[in-house]
Amino acid sequence: MSKKPTSTTAGAAQATTTTGARSSAAAASSVGPVDAPTGANVQDGVYVSCNKPGVFALTFDDGPYEFSWDLAKSLNEQGIAATFFINGKNWVDVLTDSVTTSDGKKTYLEVVKHYKDMGHEIASHTYEHKELAGLSDSEIEYQMNTQSDVIYKAIGMRPAIMRPPAGSYDQNTLKVLRKLGYSVVNWDVDTRDWATHNLNDEEQAYKTMDKDTPSTLGHITLEHEVYDQTVNSLVPWAIKYVKSKNYKFVTMSECLGVTDYYQ
Repeated sequence: MSKKPTSTTAGAAQATTTTGARSSAAAASSVGPVDAPTGANVQDGVYVSCNKPGVFALTFDDGPYEFSWDLAKSLNEQGIAATFFINGKNWVDVLTDSVTTSDGKKTYLEVVKHYKDMGHEIASHTYEHKELAGLSDSEIEYQMNTQSDVIYKAIGMRPAIMRPPAGSYDQNTLKVLRKLGYSVVNWDVDTRDWATHNLNDEEQAYKTMDKDTPSTLGHITLEHEVYDQTVNSLVPWAIKYVKSKNYKFVTMSECLGVTDYYQ
């Protein structure tokens, strides 16, 4: 949900340049329009929880960033597959920037590929972390198709799942996203780590699960991999807590029961 304070917000001007968006649109919509989902885990046509009990989808927004390589590696070593909703140009420029990791210097394109190599799923969070509600069709297409190109350059596949920045959308947003072939996902456990920076408050968000029953649908959580406290304090605590509740960590595709998570 957070946007790097020093990031450019010139996306509205850039969005008027649709040549690149048109060139990507055919590939991005190859699976065809997505029908509006229904079910107990859906609100207003948007997935907000898993479709079955006993599972837990750990998700991160706004990356990649300096912590991402080692986070993906650490989760893999613990047998946990997460889902990363990433931007192309937010806290870093994925196409041009690099980072020093425990395995040496890496480009951010290599970091994105590393997510997949570590067994995690990659989803879209728009190119520049633009809130989509109220944007024109061409602006939404620019944000989604440009980001699809970034992810394709890293892994050779395009995402079919996305999360709107700040969870913000309107009915036109959903219409355009479905036309482009995307399923839309928000969350039901919100740590608000982007706002509070208070570890106790963030842990309390998880403790709403104390009221779960055996029939409670599995959860989708929201964290941001751009914060040291989230990566190095909240996530280790959350893993222990979720395991204590006998939940199984799953990727977003398993959480939702979908097979077309890449296009």
